Amino acid sequence: MSFEPISQAIQQEATAATTDQTRSVRVRRGVYSMRERPGFYMVRTRIPAGLISPEQLEAIAALAEEVNWPLGVHLTTRQGLELPGVPADKVVPILEKLQAAGITTFLTGGNSLRSPISCPYAGVTADEVFDVTPYALAVDHYFREVQTSYQVMPRKIKLAFEGCAHTDHVRTQVTDIGLRAVQREGQNGFQVLIAGGLGATPKLARELEAFIPVSELLLTIETILRVFNAHGNRENRSRARLKWLLEEKGLDWFRGEYDRERADLAKNPPALQLPTLTETAPALDGYPAVTEAELGEHYAVWKETNIHEQPQPGRVSVSIRVPNGDLLPQHLRQIAALTRRFAGNVRTSIEQNFLLRHVSAQALPALYLALKEAELDACCADELIDITRCAGSDVCLSALTNSRGAAFKISEAIRGDFSRHPDLRHLRIRVSGCPNSCSHHHTADIGLFGLSRQIHGKPVPHYAIELGGTASGTAVGSRVAEVPALRVGQAVKSTLIFYRDQHTAGEDFAAFVERVGPDAIKERLAPLANVPPPETAPTLYRDLGSDKDFRLTAKRGECAA
Repeated sequence: MSFEPISQAIQQEATAATTDQTRSVRVRRGVYSMRERPGFYMVRTRIPAGLISPEQLEAIAALAEEVNWPLGVHLTTRQGLELPGVPADKVVPILEKLQAAGITTFLTGGNSLRSPISCPYAGVTADEVFDVTPYALAVDHYFREVQTSYQVMPRKIKLAFEGCAHTDHVRTQVTDIGLRAVQREGQNGFQVLIAGGLGATPKLARELEAFIPVSELLLTIETILRVFNAHGNRENRSRARLKWLLEEKGLDWFRGEYDRERADLAKNPPALQLPTLTETAPALDGYPAVTEAELGEHYAVWKETNIHEQPQPGRVSVSIRVPNGDLLPQHLRQIAALTRRFAGNVRTSIEQNFLLRHVSAQALPALYLALKEAELDACCADELIDITRCAGSDVCLSALTNSRGAAFKISEAIRGDFSRHPDLRHLRIRVSGCPNSCSHHHTADIGLFGLSRQIHGKPVPHYAIELGGTASGTAVGSRVAEVPALRVGQAVKSTLIFYRDQHTAGEDFAAFVERVGPDAIKERLAPLANVPPPETAPTLYRDLGSDKDFRLTAKRGECAA
């Protein structure tokens, strides 16, 4: 791919001004402007299905060292990695180095088909119907390299592949095209869900097909894209996603258009070509003996929460929890080294973690000590303390608040034994810096998004609190209260205590929220919502991590440029 267009676009932005054209050129290649940092950019990588090699991790680590952004690299909720703080003169060299490492940034922005996400447990769980990984990779290749007609659509389209029968690890219910592995009479196929989405107005997906054979995967997806490309709203960006086309036209209308387009495309259907995946597995034995004294008490908790049994005898998968989704270059290098030493391969997850796969169960003590030495031994992956967050106002143009500061504040409030309480540990928290839901806050037991409130004549950073969403995306949370950013940790902990102390036997969090009602929760949080004048409480008028008064500097985001 030629980088000359983006080189020219960045040069024009440096010497003149940003235009719609320069922005479009950049964003289609995964290069985004940064918040209040003229001349600096964030580069977003495309990691289809979360598959990333040790060599690629090391390549990104080297670039992160070169850029020297204080927070390092950020894991996204679409299995990608973002590299913020890239100076204008380094953008093209970094894109070239990524390409040399087999990593693309193409179509990680703009109105295109984004990188497919896939269940990180594909191929290593007894719950799966079949391994969906090669199908996700085939779709990515076809629509990025072969069929390029859908790279400037009315709005972006996101895909998610899930192979597990009972758990949806990629939230197919809230994505534009969700594909669930199913079998019919011994034949592998997919259930096809369409028009789900999050953002400021979440919508649950609808079933388009109960079953299609795997051979018809490209035919089905391309037909959906044909209909959307022809009829999607190109005039109003806020009503341009697939979910709004279904909202306005109805599922029956869409099916009619879909059937007509499918019949036409079936005359010369696209051929599905699956890549060959080879997954190596290290030796089952031969690892150094480790005493319990060397391991310490934390090992038992880590083993309970971060280890996943595989159907392959003697093998496990190991979650590496990444607090706040941020990794320094040395962490990337260490994960690469640990993958080579202990695992068959590594994948990213939409929970902003890594998964080492095909690890020998006998290697766990030695692996744990290596993780501990690397400061990557955080327990409780995918539990209450494992908070998902968006990039926030450190980087993103759209963000209203510093989601990283909020996630840290909440972690401080609930860490320790509280987060491990048996009635609470399975709950999930997600934090976004604006209503756009890049953290998937609608799908959390407790979801939060940043906003601003004018109080005593001054803007005050706040978080709206949504309760009762589900991690699988089968239900979205309901907005119940708003609290100043400074008190977000107290508000979350108070809500958790309310559930812990008042829920009935066997009552899950969503059912509890429905039973007690939003008014009861809002009343409980009311003291935290009260904001005194700035003269008596100046810190409430500052965002987390800032010593200056809060001001609204958010702009229109660039994802659709």
